[in-house]
Amino acid sequence: MSNGKSRAKGKRGELDIVHRLGGSARRVGHSYIATPVDVQTDLAVYQVRNKTIGGNEIAFELARLRAVAPELNCYVAFNVRGNSIIAELLAQHEIDHGDRL
Repeated sequence: MSNGKSRAKGKRGELDIVHRLGGSARRVGHSYIATPVDVQTDLAVYQVRNKTIGGNEIAFELARLRAVAPELNCYVAFNVRGNSIIAELLAQHEIDHGDRL
């Protein structure tokens, strides 16, 4: 896949997440620049990946997001067989949802 096609796919993936989140969600990343934050809402920041990624890469991206926006929830969104998957730290999940796990 050439760079242009990859960038277009990245932009489509980011816009799809924005559309699904709705509300205050907006695309803040750029397909041609590697940035930690691709999508932001009033409460959270997201890194959007076009492909399935492993645990180490998810942890790395969450750490990058946390460094940029420590006051917001941080999520990594990626695509698995056409489904969007959102990953977060368990500590953040416990804070957000308490004993309703």
